Amino acid sequence: MIADLIKKIFPPKDVVGIDIGSYSVKIVCFTEEKKELKLKDWGYIPLAFKADATPEEKRLAIASEIKTHLKKKGVSAKYAAASISGNAVIVRYVKLPKLGKKELALTLGVEAEPFIPFDIKDVNLTCYVLNDVTEEGQPKMDAVLVAAKKEAVADKLEMLSAAGLEPLVIDVDSFALETLYERLQPKPEGTVLFLNIGHKVTNLSIVSQGVTRVVRDIFIAGAAFDKAIGKLLKAEPMAADILKKSKGLLVTDEEKQAAVSDYDKEGIAVSKAATGVLRDLYTEVSRSIDFYLSQGAENSVSRIMLSGGMANLGNISKFLSAEFKVPVETVDPFSFLGEQPLARNIPRETLPALSVAAGLALRKMKDWE
Repeated sequence: MIADLIKKIFPPKDVVGIDIGSYSVKIVCFTEEKKELKLKDWGYIPLAFKADATPEEKRLAIASEIKTHLKKKGVSAKYAAASISGNAVIVRYVKLPKLGKKELALTLGVEAEPFIPFDIKDVNLTCYVLNDVTEEGQPKMDAVLVAAKKEAVADKLEMLSAAGLEPLVIDVDSFALETLYERLQPKPEGTVLFLNIGHKVTNLSIVSQGVTRVVRDIFIAGAAFDKAIGKLLKAEPMAADILKKSKGLLVTDEEKQAAVSDYDKEGIAVSKAATGVLRDLYTEVSRSIDFYLSQGAENSVSRIMLSGGMANLGNISKFLSAEFKVPVETVDPFSFLGEQPLARNIPRETLPALSVAAGLALRKMKDWE
């Protein structure tokens, strides 16, 4: 009774991180006990809609899934953070005239318009100043511009509110991963490439000395693998998805020979289709690395951090490591928690998919106070 009263007077400041994708919803919530961060809850909810479901019906169904999960798990957190990516958001690294905070707030729309390929009236704008620079004798600011379509932001806000949560922030997937990286690597060194490969979009970000320098979304992801596998094997998308998960890439000569010896026609076909898609992804990622280096970067990418549902594709780390000639590591978003039972009991294949949600959940109330 007293505990319930205290909760009402001093509501918990835990933030539920909710990553709403096209394939599933991922939920993570941390809590702080005696100055130690602990995993309070996690969830992975696959999504399935009727073929003729309207966008509004989908939003209501997602909100219902989130609300049901939190109630079932007894999570009383009031606040939530979600994120967007893909066509709904543009991130640009630009040089702006040196301005004070008030001046920048008043003129941001005008300053940002040349860099944003959307109608400036249709987006929510924000700007983060990285540092001051001098260009051609003029004082300027290195800054990150983020423009998010108002409609996409409103959709996320609507789903969180319908789930009974108070939306605090709509982040960008890549920045949520940066927040997670800060926790995983308190003293970051070198340049790291994040590849968060989801169902429809791959979030790419290059983080140098703990600061994100390149952000890009590539529309080569899980659905592209399903399409390629389905086309080669004449299989429906659901069957292709199952094959994708049960098979993997044949990378070494020994693996290829073993598949031939075992007459594993499906395994060979899946590997061939998936390899073609990964080579396309490799080309796009290489362009982003070249762009990063062209900006005067001192060091190239020293390792790749892999997350998202596609991180589970068999041998994908081995394949990417061979192509990029750098180590590839699959992200465990809860490795910083040590041996906490709840974190350690999460299925290994689920961990990479929870990365964005974990980064969102690590946002603290002070971020908005």
